[in-house]
Amino acid sequence: MTLTTALIESLFTVAASAPSAHNTQPWVPEIMDCTPAAAQVRVGVDPARLLPHGDPRSEDLHLGMGCWLESLVIAAAEAGVRTEFVTVRGRGPTLDIHLRLTTTESSADPSVRCSETTARTAWPRFGVADLHHRQVDRGPLERSEASFAKAMLICRTAIAETGVRLVEVPDRTWRGWLRRAALHSYGDRAVFAETLRWLRFDAGDPLYHQDGLTAECLRISPLGARAAAVLDRPWLHSLITGLASAGLAPVASADSAKRRLARSGRRSRLARPSRSLNDSLPPASAAAELITAARPERRHPHHLILSVPERPALSVADEVEVGRVLLRIWLMLDRYGLRVDVHSELKDSPTVRSELAACLRDRPIAAFSVGTSTTPVPRAPRLSPF
Repeated sequence: MTLTTALIESLFTVAASAPSAHNTQPWVPEIMDCTPAAAQVRVGVDPARLLPHGDPRSEDLHLGMGCWLESLVIAAAEAGVRTEFVTVRGRGPTLDIHLRLTTTESSADPSVRCSETTARTAWPRFGVADLHHRQVDRGPLERSEASFAKAMLICRTAIAETGVRLVEVPDRTWRGWLRRAALHSYGDRAVFAETLRWLRFDAGDPLYHQDGLTAECLRISPLGARAAAVLDRPWLHSLITGLASAGLAPVASADSAKRRLARSGRRSRLARPSRSLNDSLPPASAAAELITAARPERRHPHHLILSVPERPALSVADEVEVGRVLLRIWLMLDRYGLRVDVHSELKDSPTVRSELAACLRDRPIAAFSVGTSTTPVPRAPRLSPF
């Protein structure tokens, strides 16, 4: 097999199916050099596709770039192409990642870290079909105890040698935090205005089929979408933002969620944080305690927080690596027939984020619900990478 520009571009197309905050798809890949045996690839960031108000620490951006990289690695491995990391530099809009692709027959430089998932972890091998099948479902999800337990056992075993943790949160606590996080999302004028820019209501708008959060994906009825499309005018945005901000100022008590989590007994079962991504966690049997001890909540999906150590602070390269882990978790859940509904607002709200960190004794980096889809899941729109 030989490397060609067409082959690498086909890998970029598959990687473009990766998830990103608000479906902004901020990655900009390019081929720097290509020979039949090796190629240099650069992945940068489109500054017009950032969320400076909703994601001021660029945390979601780095996670999304990690999801893109993992998607590329999976697609490349299936095509018989070896992926190696070279450098990860910059932060946020200046993030700059360089990769080296080689054919599997080529001798790789042993000083360069191999990024193939199955080369150094306990994760099963994923393929392009897994990437295409994975979807975020913002509709109602049903709880599935057996499938969830099986998928989580594999996930926890696979992350046992990292500092990443998966913690299940009781539904009542989750809903309380979610309500208060929504108050921040709608009550902060800058955050709400930024979100409004990525909402797509008019199916006749070319952007509807390229990026953002469409009415279909948000499960808005056709009548509601038509009404929203009428109101979705630039000259009305400032008025809508002002009304939302004035009507949804945060008023909830800061201690109520903490008390509910403490009463659930979940806090006492949390393992102590690791000091870095390379530290060891408790064995899988101990890590699974949160699931086996959870009180049955038949009507509600499972709710998970992905957390990392607060200290030492993660580097940008670490956050990108966590994004790769996050995608593997979602792919593993999908393999067992489970979808996720992402709720980044939980860790993006400063107040709720601090409460989560205090209860987890870790840094919350991703939040999502897990369950089986009850209705067909619409496909999120995608930009062409070229």
